[in-house]
Amino acid sequence: MTETNAKIHVLADETLGGIKREYVEVDRKAEVGEKIVIVEKVDCGDWFGVGETFTVDRTCPTEDGDVYCDDASSVHNVNGLITLYEYHVLEPTDIVRIGGQRYEMDNDNARKGDMVIVTVSYDYAVGHVDTVKEVDSDYVDGSVYLVEGENGKTYLDGTEEDYRVLVPIESTEADEPQPVDAVFAIGNVAQEVAKLKRTVERLENEIDTLHKDNLTLGEELARLKESVTGVKGEKLFTADELAAIIERLLMRP
Repeated sequence: MTETNAKIHVLADETLGGIKREYVEVDRKAEVGEKIVIVEKVDCGDWFGVGETFTVDRTCPTEDGDVYCDDASSVHNVNGLITLYEYHVLEPTDIVRIGGQRYEMDNDNARKGDMVIVTVSYDYAVGHVDTVKEVDSDYVDGSVYLVEGENGKTYLDGTEEDYRVLVPIESTEADEPQPVDAVFAIGNVAQEVAKLKRTVERLENEIDTLHKDNLTLGEELARLKESVTGVKGEKLFTADELAAIIERLLMRP
């Protein structure tokens, strides 16, 4: 297991067939074959920078912690030199990620129904993930039968082959969605419903008021039209006066 405060990197692990594995960042000298991550870089002549990851190909004979990586080589750094202060070692943990789920690889013998990842086998590729169909009860070496397709099963000999049991890691409480108090949720819904009702009532009142205003305006315009020419057909208002009256009516709240 990794330390709680350690910096975690998720990288493909070639020793597990490319399965994603969690690595912890450690400040120490690296050995050949180990993964490292660049944490400081001041030489602008090299093409790589902070955050790049490499695998150590050679170490310096001086034992000062400097290492070489062919993938880090360039015209300015022909040997791919990476100094001790530039990198941290990435130590593999027992945690892998498969299908979005985190699993811890356990060394215990598998039981029926367990998920396992193959690490050594004649029949399966390294990194093959499968479910245990049956356990060979005649042996205590962990020999099991794995599911192979829908209709078959293949034997995995615990004496010559090997696997790791995959134990699902539950999400921490902080990662889980927190339950909502039922009373609190119902209270919130009731408040929202009441707010919507008040909004609907206000809109209905405004619509009713606009409708009444339109009716009143129509009646006043009709009366105005009848009185424009007077009883004997004489004009009571000039065109400008009539326009002013209509404008005042239209501007009424």
